[in-house]
Amino acid sequence: MRAQLVAIGEHHTFFNRVTDTWEGYTAEFEAIEGHRPEVNYRVAASRAPYEIVWEKHYDEVRAVSTNEAYMEHVRRLDAEHGAQIVLDSGPSAFFGLAALHGASDGRTTEAQRAALSGAAPHVMAAIRLQSAIEHQGAELLLGSLDALRTAAILLDVVGRVRSVTGAAERLLAPDTLQVRGGALRAVRPDLDRVLQMRIGVALANRQAMPSELWMQSVRGPLLVEVCPLPRQDWNFGFAPSVIVTLKAPLGLTSDQGTRLSAALDLTRAEGEIVALLAQGHSRQEIARMRSVSVQTVSSQLRTIFQKASVNREAELVSIARAVIEMGSR
Repeated sequence: MRAQLVAIGEHHTFFNRVTDTWEGYTAEFEAIEGHRPEVNYRVAASRAPYEIVWEKHYDEVRAVSTNEAYMEHVRRLDAEHGAQIVLDSGPSAFFGLAALHGASDGRTTEAQRAALSGAAPHVMAAIRLQSAIEHQGAELLLGSLDALRTAAILLDVVGRVRSVTGAAERLLAPDTLQVRGGALRAVRPDLDRVLQMRIGVALANRQAMPSELWMQSVRGPLLVEVCPLPRQDWNFGFAPSVIVTLKAPLGLTSDQGTRLSAALDLTRAEGEIVALLAQGHSRQEIARMRSVSVQTVSSQLRTIFQKASVNREAELVSIARAVIEMGSR
C-alpha cells in the first residue's frame, strides 16, 4: 500500500508526492495530464471535502469512460485500487489524500477507509502550517525587494502573479506590461507570446538562466528579465517560483539631487544641477528651469567639478548616473 498527497488545479498539478515510487513518476503523471478528470478516474470521482471515495466510485466512473494512458500509469505504479479524500477545495485547486492499493493489497476495507478519514484532519493541519511558512517567506521576500526599491513581480508555481513591488507597479503601463486576470501579460501579442514562453521555461526548469526581453513605450525602453527562484522539494506552490524584474532608464525623482549632494559632498542646489545634467538637460535648459543665467550655472559647475574631482561634464554625468543607479537598487 502507498500513500499520496496531491494538490491539483484546473490546468496544472501543483504538488504530487507518492511513497515508494520511481524517479520519473511525477513527470509521467504530468505528461499524461493526470490532473484532468477525463484522464484520471480518481479526480473524476472526487467529492466534497472530507467525503471518502473508494473503489465503488472508481468503478462508476470507469464504466462510463476509461483512459488507457492513465490505466497503464496506475498499473505500473501497482495502484489501481484505493481510497481518497479531498482535504480542502478552493476556486483554483484542491488538496487530496489517498491510500493506493495494488493487486496484492486488494480493495480497501471499511476499517482502512475509516483510518484514512481519521488521518485527514492531521494532514490538513500540516498543510496549513506549510502554507503559512511559505506565505511568510513570500512576504519577507516582497518586503526585502520593496526595501531595495527593486521593480519585481513574483509569480507562483503556475505563473500567476502573486506580488508586485511598488517600483514595479510604477513601470506597468498600457503600452507595455499589465496584470490581467492574475497573469502578467505584454500588451503586444508577439511580445506576449515570447514572455509566456520564457515564464513557462522558468517554471519548468529551476536551473534556467535569466532571459531578457526588451519592450518599447512612450516613456522609453523597458527591460524585462525572467528568472526562476530556488524551490524546495516539499513546496505546495504557495511560495513564489519565478521573479520578473523590470528595468527602465533612470527617471528624475525628487530625491536624486539629495542623494547626489550626499555622495559628492555638494550643496543642495549643486546636487539638483548634477541630477538635471544626468537626465540629459543642457546648461541652457538647466538655467531656464532654475530661473538663473547660463553663466551662473557654468560657475556652479566649475565648483562642482572641483568637488567631484573631474575635468569634464561627461565624467560628472557618468559618476552621477552611477550614484543614482546605486541608490535605485
